[in-house]
Amino acid sequence: MIKTESVRIFLNGAIEFFVLAALFTLPFSKSMLEIFVSLAIAFFFVKKLFIEKGFNLKIDRRSGIMLGLFAAANILSLINSAYFMTSFSALFSKVFKWCLLFIVVADTMGRPAQARRLVWTMVASSILILIDAYYQYLTGYDFLHYPNRYPIFKLHDRWVTGICFPTASFPFPNDFAAWINVFLFTFVALAAFGLTMKKDKEKIFVDVTGVFLAFALFLTNNRGAMIAAVTACVILALMNLKRFLKVIFVIFFAVSLLCWSVPYLNKFVRTGVLGVQLSFQDRVGMWKTGVEVFKQHPVIGNGVNTFFVNFKHFRQDEDKDKFGSYAHNCYLQMASDIGITGLVSFLGFVGFTFYAAVRRVGREIRGFRRALVIGLCLGLLTFLIHAFVDTNLYSLNLAGLFWICMGYLEGTSRSCQEVSDES
Repeated sequence: MIKTESVRIFLNGAIEFFVLAALFTLPFSKSMLEIFVSLAIAFFFVKKLFIEKGFNLKIDRRSGIMLGLFAAANILSLINSAYFMTSFSALFSKVFKWCLLFIVVADTMGRPAQARRLVWTMVASSILILIDAYYQYLTGYDFLHYPNRYPIFKLHDRWVTGICFPTASFPFPNDFAAWINVFLFTFVALAAFGLTMKKDKEKIFVDVTGVFLAFALFLTNNRGAMIAAVTACVILALMNLKRFLKVIFVIFFAVSLLCWSVPYLNKFVRTGVLGVQLSFQDRVGMWKTGVEVFKQHPVIGNGVNTFFVNFKHFRQDEDKDKFGSYAHNCYLQMASDIGITGLVSFLGFVGFTFYAAVRRVGREIRGFRRALVIGLCLGLLTFLIHAFVDTNLYSLNLAGLFWICMGYLEGTSRSCQEVSDES
């Protein structure tokens, strides 16, 4: 019995390590993300099959049901897929893998010490990516992909001004901005609600990292991410105006000071504003084509992972039958691939997971873990708002971030319930 318990503790520790390693490496290495996620899932199955001898999962029942319906909708969409093998392969690489990762994280993580290790992993990853971003901003290339380094993102086909939008280890500034928002608002919530002067080291790291993340978000000049960030700020202000204003004042002052010190900043801002109309026109065209794809099979979809190639045949410009594209609206693309039933089940899964977390935290626990759950909710909310105008859920790095954080949100809120039951 003692030996079995020791093995279970070892397996839980290994799963946590792999999940944290995936969280740390996902911004700069898709292959490492895939490896660590696969190892976490494999160790989870070993634990369940040989140690616990069962699959009694510690997740909210309603979230679990909606997640199951989402997986079923993806399977059902194969009926209409004109590219069956592409869809069938995606079931395992783009659907089941992420659903399993959510279950693994939610079932394994959530205790107080694990919550703090999560935050320190986020801080360490943020510091590395921020260094890369500012290095790229100054030199033109990130160092995390040497020798095949990502160049800084310039819109040469629109204008030639020398103005740059950093991406760090991500290929595009919009991906970088989506990643920033999740981390930024987790740190802001911790600073506002979860860290006191008794935790000086943690508070300093979290506050300073949050300031530099906010400045990096500004440099990406991504409107969708910034609108999502403003929405989260409003929610935070409504939650605790007095305490939040102190945090936002410090961040605003620090970011303003940094902005003032950046050469040609006014030119940078004007350049970003010039792109708003062109960017919006591009997306309207994509959305119109996406609606036409959706209308072919609105109930169960055209087949998981087929939007890109279907878009190629439905577009009505000079690139028809030549180039595919994402919808730049994750919900429209999801509805096109797996139908309105799949989209509703996904939104139900997100909604029930958020509801369970907010309800438990509001009633049962205070302090650090409460702030962490609030921060994860806000960060994921910005991610999902931004997804209305971008490809967040269809980027491997960002999809990994989303499902890990959703699992942590469920796992941490579940552990709040367990603490309440024990007290």
